[in-house]
Amino acid sequence: MSVETTSTPERRSTLRPNAIGLPGVLFQSITTMAPAGAVAFSLGAAILYTGGALPLAVIFGLIVCTLIALSIGTLAKYLPSAGGYFTYVSHSLGSEAGWLTGWLYSFTYVLIIPLTLLVVGPVADSFLSSTFGLHLGPNGWILWAAVFAIAMFCLTYFGVKLSADTGIVLGAIEITIFLVLSLWLIVSAGGGNTTDTFNPAVSLEHGLGGWQGILHGMIFTFLAFAGFESCAPLAEESLNPRRTVSRAILLSVVGIGIFYVFCSYAGVVGWGFGHIATFLNDPDPWGTMAKRVWGPFAFLVIFAILNSGLANGNAGINAVSRVLYAMGRIRAMPALLGETNRYRTPGNAIILAMVLGSILTVWLGLVYGPTIAFALVGTLLTIPLLIVYMGVCVSVPLFYLREHRDEFNIVRHIVIPAIAFIVLAVVVYSQFVPAPPAPLNLAGPICAVWFILGLIIVIYLNRRAPQVLAESNKIFLTGGEDA
Repeated sequence: MSVETTSTPERRSTLRPNAIGLPGVLFQSITTMAPAGAVAFSLGAAILYTGGALPLAVIFGLIVCTLIALSIGTLAKYLPSAGGYFTYVSHSLGSEAGWLTGWLYSFTYVLIIPLTLLVVGPVADSFLSSTFGLHLGPNGWILWAAVFAIAMFCLTYFGVKLSADTGIVLGAIEITIFLVLSLWLIVSAGGGNTTDTFNPAVSLEHGLGGWQGILHGMIFTFLAFAGFESCAPLAEESLNPRRTVSRAILLSVVGIGIFYVFCSYAGVVGWGFGHIATFLNDPDPWGTMAKRVWGPFAFLVIFAILNSGLANGNAGINAVSRVLYAMGRIRAMPALLGETNRYRTPGNAIILAMVLGSILTVWLGLVYGPTIAFALVGTLLTIPLLIVYMGVCVSVPLFYLREHRDEFNIVRHIVIPAIAFIVLAVVVYSQFVPAPPAPLNLAGPICAVWFILGLIIVIYLNRRAPQVLAESNKIFLTGGEDA
């Protein structure tokens, strides 16, 4: 018997149904997290605050994201939609809150494109310059970023099956390389292995007994996990979405979370716990460690990072284009975004995301330089995403109390989302008090301006086009429902 959605209005989707199974859906989330790139850059940036206690910050991130994944899964079970969070929050907290959620989520995922290109462009430029003598000048990274941007566009525009299959291959490659390297580093560290990596007192910010450094560093820990939920917008193109999406979200968090803990520990002891503060002085610390233990085969790390960036951009574009499509088809955003192309992908939404992402890449990269721009974009991306997660946590008990009271469970539907909500609120607050150094301190005001702009649009829609907001809780089925 099919799982019923009670009062949730249902319509037929125009996206390609049953295009991808569990492996493809799972690797959509995994590659959005960009495991290799996240270890090398996102978790590496956290060391500025956490120092040698990076693995501890990662463990806390894993625990919180697992709680969030469980909460998302309870909603995905009954609300399979390309809108993802937009649909979840609309149906639980109201159409206005749902639209704002889609607005914040779209902002977040458009930023995945510059976040990725600001990594792969400079890495490719540096590698080709040092290895093959191919020097393109101080801004040569822009050309290589453009090459990767074109590849990402082709993978996402010409069919979700191509994109999903590519994600599986790319994701498996990057994970394998970094797992082998991490194991090598741990073994090579010998007596340098230590349990002090799980002691908050060794963080580089000593406030609150070292926990201040852990909290500040967790913004980059969450950045590393960001994307575990990105398979939700592929629900209308998945086989048995009510089961597949929730399973993929939980599996991606737990599996890659364990991978992060292992690699972060390997990075700390591989570099040297006693002088971890110098980690960020090296523009390519993982490459340096690989050269020390692998010699001429260290190029595999560069390959894994570039591979990770391509997979990350591919998955990120998939996610944001589906949310823009879901909002466009109900006229909550321009109707052009709600159209599909001949390959039954949201082509106009993909083009818009690529154009905006590419412009931001070049602009921020030229103004701040790729490294600082990456940190700024990462902070900009993570703050609204954590707020979206908080919205989902609040949605869970309201949804089940209102529509599935017979299944309501205090632990599953109140305790778990409440714990996640509180921790997320503390982490968001800690990004403002005390504020991080410039230009990262711009992230808060920029996010606030984006939220206010969205609020103004919601007020306008509520007064002039309330029927648009009323459409936001509809579910679009594909014929691939569970029997």
